[in-house]
Amino acid sequence: MKARALSLLFIFLLLSPQVSAFTPPSWFKNGTYVTYAVLPGEEKYEGYPNMLFYTPHKLPDENLNAFIGVLKNGPQSCQKLKARIENSGSDYPLYGLSVFGSIFVTFNLTNVTNSSAIVLITLRMNNLTPDLRCALDSLTLKGELFLNLTDGYYYLNGTKIGRPSFFILPYNLPERGDLLYKASILRRHGFTLVGDLEVSNVTFTQGKLVHTFVKTFHPPLIGVKSNRQPILYQKKGYLSSSIGMDSLYDIDTGVAVSIGDLPYPELYTLGVVKGHIFNHYSAEMNDKIDFSREYWPYEFVLYETNIQFPEEGTGRAPDTGLRYYLLAGLIVLTASLIWRWRK
Repeated sequence: MKARALSLLFIFLLLSPQVSAFTPPSWFKNGTYVTYAVLPGEEKYEGYPNMLFYTPHKLPDENLNAFIGVLKNGPQSCQKLKARIENSGSDYPLYGLSVFGSIFVTFNLTNVTNSSAIVLITLRMNNLTPDLRCALDSLTLKGELFLNLTDGYYYLNGTKIGRPSFFILPYNLPERGDLLYKASILRRHGFTLVGDLEVSNVTFTQGKLVHTFVKTFHPPLIGVKSNRQPILYQKKGYLSSSIGMDSLYDIDTGVAVSIGDLPYPELYTLGVVKGHIFNHYSAEMNDKIDFSREYWPYEFVLYETNIQFPEEGTGRAPDTGLRYYLLAGLIVLTASLIWRWRK
C-alpha cells in the first residue's frame, strides 16, 4: 500500500507542472515561422480556382491601400472595381477572389514574453481575379494578432476571437465545446446568420502516412474538428454557405500538419471571411500513390518552417510534455498490476 501511495505521489509531481497553465512548446520563440500552402494543379486539375471571400473595409488600412494600389497599377478592367471599393463608404460589400495560382499563409512569432506574443500573419496569393476581366499577378495581405499565453487565446481590441490554428498543445488538448473561432463577430459586418466554431471532436488518427512539403508524418496524429455553422450575407453581395474547421496536428510538436477549411481566427484580421479551398496539387499527388496507405491533405498543407521535428525511428522520446503522459500511463499500469498481483 505504501509503494502504491509513493507511485501516485510521483505521478502527481510529474504531471502537475504540465497542466497548471497554458505552457507553450519549446519551439515557441521569437523568429519561429510556419508556412502552409494550397497549390494549383498541373495536370488533371490545371486551371481550377479556389475562392476567398473578403470585405474590403474590414481590411487593415495597410492592406486596403496595398489592394487599391495593385488595382490601380493593374489593367484597365480593374479600375471599375477600384472605384466601387473606394466609393463604398462605411458599408461592408462582399467580394470574391478567384485564385488560380498558389496560396501561402505564413505565421511568424514576435514579441514573445512569458505572458503574451504577437503573431504576424501573411497571406500571399498568385494569379488571381478579384473581379470579372480583372486579372492580377499577385496580392499580399498582412496582419497581426495578440496571443494571450495565460489562456491560449487570440484577442483583438479586447475581444477573445479564438485559438491559434497552426498549433495545439499535445499535453493539454482542447476539450469539447472550447472556442476555436468567434465567428459570430461577423454579424458586425453585415452577416445575418453565423455562429461560433467550437471543438466538436478530438481524435487520434491511425493507419495512413500524411505527406507534406516538410516531411512525411507517421500516425498517430491529433485531429481537431469543429461544428459547422451556416453563414449568410445578403446586404451588398450574396453568400450562403457554411464554415467549419478540421485540422491535423503533429503529436510531438503540436504543429499543424494541415489546416481546413481555413485558418479562420488569423485570416479574419486580414478581412477574409470565408473560403472554398481544395488543394488541387494534393489531389493529383493522391492519384499517383496508394491512397489506402498514404495521402496528401486536401487543405492547407505544411509547406515550410524552421521548427525542428524529431526524426522518425530513432527511438527518441517526443520533445513535448506528451512523453510525461505516456510515462505516467505506464507507471499507473505497472503499479496497478503489481498491487493486484500482491493482493
